[in-house]
Amino acid sequence: MSEPIAARNIVVLADCHIHPADGIDWPKPALDAFAGADLFITLGDMGERWGLDALARIAPVVGVRGMDDEPDPRASGKVRLFDAGGVGIACVFDPVDAGAATGKDPIQPAGDGALPRAFGGPAAVVLWASTHKPAVDEAGGVLWVNPGSATLPGAGEAKSFARLRIENGKAQAEIVRITPA
Repeated sequence: MSEPIAARNIVVLADCHIHPADGIDWPKPALDAFAGADLFITLGDMGERWGLDALARIAPVVGVRGMDDEPDPRASGKVRLFDAGGVGIACVFDPVDAGAATGKDPIQPAGDGALPRAFGGPAAVVLWASTHKPAVDEAGGVLWVNPGSATLPGAGEAKSFARLRIENGKAQAEIVRITPA
């Protein structure tokens, strides 16, 4: 069953591992780049609750849990399905673990019927994480989006996040690379 959201300009984040005591915090260029967001969707491995609190000063936060997340009701469960104006947005940390994909580097969606089984309903967009590598792919009419990491990118990758725009019942995604100030 999907949860309704009214946002149209969504910042998607994952794999940030925010731990200020360990020197991992939101870089100012990232916070500046998040301006204009209606909503943050986090996909797990966000770290300490403090990181979500910092985002919530900009826009509301919802999401799923990964392996490195303090308990927080804003990011609950392993999978979630949102409805943004008729667009089903499925969220998951590890799509293989959830049964939505058979591989993730690159993404290899599972067969027909996998998404409704994994998420409890149809999805036009799957937001996924766990690789620290950004990607936007289309497979079988579904948009698959991995935001990478705004703080700890994978080898050879830039710090990044995804911006998801919902307009007229359609979703568009782009990877935004964060440039140092």
